[in-house]
Amino acid sequence: MHTVSRVWWLAMVVPLLFAPLLVVLAGCGSNGTAPDGKRALKVGLMPKLIGISYFTAARKGALEAAEELGIDLDFDGPTTDSAEEQSKMVDRWIAQGYDAIAVAANDPELLAPSLRRARNAGITVLTWDADANPEASHRQNFVNQAPVEAIGNVLVDLMGAAVPGPGKVVIVTGSATAPNQNAWMQAMRARMSEKFRQFELLETLVTDEDQAKAYRLTRDVINAHRDLKGIWAITSVSLPGAAKAVRDSGKADQIFVTGLSLPNTMREYVADGTVRQFVLWNPVDVGYLTVQVAKLLHDGQLEPGEHKIGRLEHILVSPQEVLLGPPQVFDRQNIDHFDF
Repeated sequence: MHTVSRVWWLAMVVPLLFAPLLVVLAGCGSNGTAPDGKRALKVGLMPKLIGISYFTAARKGALEAAEELGIDLDFDGPTTDSAEEQSKMVDRWIAQGYDAIAVAANDPELLAPSLRRARNAGITVLTWDADANPEASHRQNFVNQAPVEAIGNVLVDLMGAAVPGPGKVVIVTGSATAPNQNAWMQAMRARMSEKFRQFELLETLVTDEDQAKAYRLTRDVINAHRDLKGIWAITSVSLPGAAKAVRDSGKADQIFVTGLSLPNTMREYVADGTVRQFVLWNPVDVGYLTVQVAKLLHDGQLEPGEHKIGRLEHILVSPQEVLLGPPQVFDRQNIDHFDF
């Protein structure tokens, strides 16, 4: 090939060969750098499990915060209610050199060793939605959606107002080991002992975060106790399962069912009168706040007091807890104001 022809050929072909590589490198740079041009903070945010509406909503808020802050976010978790799978994932994230790890604990004790290993490796470690054992895990802070006592009190007070006389009541929970659910139930029992001793509390039903199982267990307890007056279903999948069982039993006017779930999930049951009131907070804000707190902790900028964090105002920060705010009661009058 003549020299001139060879030069022309190289000038035409080489850019074509390298163009795809340049596109790939450009894509990596956009995901791996912060707005100031530095390497983006790598944050792992782990729910109790993926695939349920509550944590899907939390993911939306987490991604919003990650985009604001230029964070490389990995939102991932087990597909079942498993502390063992969470621990394995934490260990993988340690090996991959994540900068910060935040976990919603399925079990406060079983998860503690892996979180402690992450902390010993120099990783920023926090919990969110459900705490791990603070001493055993060495986690630095817990992002809490609402005060435990406030959640327990409002759930019991709603039941007390709807069922003023004596009656059998039951709690339908999601996990036997979830620390937040166990804390809420403890607060609920304390409130009943203080103000509503007329309730006869039946054995707690554990659904393993399975909506179909929540339906079956609720249906069975309704059939076994014809004089059942109230049901608390205290997870986002337990409440719609329990509500459907009450509706299908034809006893919506006899059994007051309430608990914790999302407006979008409960809308049909509120509309037809099966559920008159239920409780939650904004899970989008929980995910958003957790990513914001992870960045502040990593940078050594999380200070005690009341602060505006990102778009969220009046956030209370203590050395052990970041608190989103009080729980919200949803009913027919306000449910359509919310979309999560």
